[in-house]
Amino acid sequence: MNDYQVYNVALYLRLSREDELAGQSESIQNQRDFLTRHVLEKGWNICDVYIDDGFSGLNYDRPDFQRMLADIEQKKINLVITKDLSRLGRDYIDTGYYLERYFPTQKVRYIALNDNIDTMQDTGNNDLSPFKAVINDMYAKDISKKIRTSFDVKRHKGEFIGAFAPYGYAKDPNDKNKLIIDDVASEVVKRIFSLYIGGESMGAIVRRFNDEGLPCPTKHKNKTTTYKNAMIKRYIWTQETIKRILTNPSYIGNMAQRRQEKINYKLEKYRKIPPNEWIIAEGTHEPLIDKSDFDFVQELIAKKIVHYSKSEKTEHLLNGLLFCQDCGAKLTYRRNTQKKMIAICMTYSKFGVTQCSNHAIQETKVEEYVFNHLRETAKVALSSDFGDKFNDLKIAPDENKKEPITQRLAEIKGIIKDLYTDKLKGIIDEELFVEMSGQFSSEKIRLSKRLAEIEAESITPINYDYKSLIRSIANFEVIDRVILVKLINRIEISENKEIFIFYNFPNPIKTA
Repeated sequence: MNDYQVYNVALYLRLSREDELAGQSESIQNQRDFLTRHVLEKGWNICDVYIDDGFSGLNYDRPDFQRMLADIEQKKINLVITKDLSRLGRDYIDTGYYLERYFPTQKVRYIALNDNIDTMQDTGNNDLSPFKAVINDMYAKDISKKIRTSFDVKRHKGEFIGAFAPYGYAKDPNDKNKLIIDDVASEVVKRIFSLYIGGESMGAIVRRFNDEGLPCPTKHKNKTTTYKNAMIKRYIWTQETIKRILTNPSYIGNMAQRRQEKINYKLEKYRKIPPNEWIIAEGTHEPLIDKSDFDFVQELIAKKIVHYSKSEKTEHLLNGLLFCQDCGAKLTYRRNTQKKMIAICMTYSKFGVTQCSNHAIQETKVEEYVFNHLRETAKVALSSDFGDKFNDLKIAPDENKKEPITQRLAEIKGIIKDLYTDKLKGIIDEELFVEMSGQFSSEKIRLSKRLAEIEAESITPINYDYKSLIRSIANFEVIDRVILVKLINRIEISENKEIFIFYNFPNPIKTA
């Protein structure tokens, strides 16, 4: 093929936000002028100009690039020209595909003018094109790191860098890096916290809001900002939305950012960041929620409380607080053959008697015991100087509970070692060894988890006014779940149905 052939040319122009930040003089107009001059000098026909302004070169799902491919498929174009190879793209794998496979298959000539790459000319620069593509890819990766670093610096300074403010706030029109309160959405945020603290589940809040026709955060953002998303077909509240609001420290006046990030610089997919890795700057804007209420909500969520439904539509007041004394698993609720609600060990429920016993106990029995014990505790605490002990509480782990677990873990270690020796001696075969060692390993994992939970009990609890809470239950008739969760750390049920209560404060009377 030679330059006397008639060429119908596609001028492809691209400029990404990263290129602009890098300070390159790569404006769309510069690219257009440069390429147009060359094509006219050659006497070729300009079929169309394809422009992707503000699109990354790391993927090829760009609107005008796809339009250009469609025109290539329809044989409207037989030459594509760009200013340099990086304008075509920066992902070396996909770039190689178009240079080595797609364009030749479609009988399309490709030219990267500044890089002296021309697929219809047998030159050394063509041989170097894979290396240039790799360098462009590495450059994109380096730019991505620099941009992320600069954003993190802003985050640590408490400057908001998101495109849209968290639900409940708006971006300050005088300073895009600051947040101000959205009068409408902020009231919904306050209502969500109030309903959840009052005992309503996330699912119940979702149903309530959807039944009311209350605009969800995405719909509110669509109406009040420039945000548009054609992919969203239904604007509804979801449990994930409620949880994201309930766990966002931004609502107590702390700027919480980097809650998610791209999997890598090439993919437009995101992964969630663990809360302990969020970048949080304190006191950056006006809070919507009191910190003590926010901390209490985090405690409720951390207990992974599941709101079951009874026929009378009331919740299980002790749900999330009941634990198996032997394996450490939570107790879950079931109805027995007499249609009475019982709590049973989740390990037993999942794996049966080989892993634990059922520890089944009637819900009414354990509730009655706990409520009576609370009343007795309240009387003792308020009739003495016990209230003086509520300052700067720190609950030490129960060494009596740790010792048998530690001993059993040591026993299991020895048993597994002996099993392995028996296998080597031929006393037991491989299949039996795998089965038996697997059972002991499962027990070891459960016990290690329980030991960690006991150690965790040494952490200083949230600083509630325990004396006021206890006073509020001294003569109560109706049990308040919020108070129960604040007062009680956990309730353990033994195999023979004994009940052991562990409070979030030093207990003035024995628990059994």
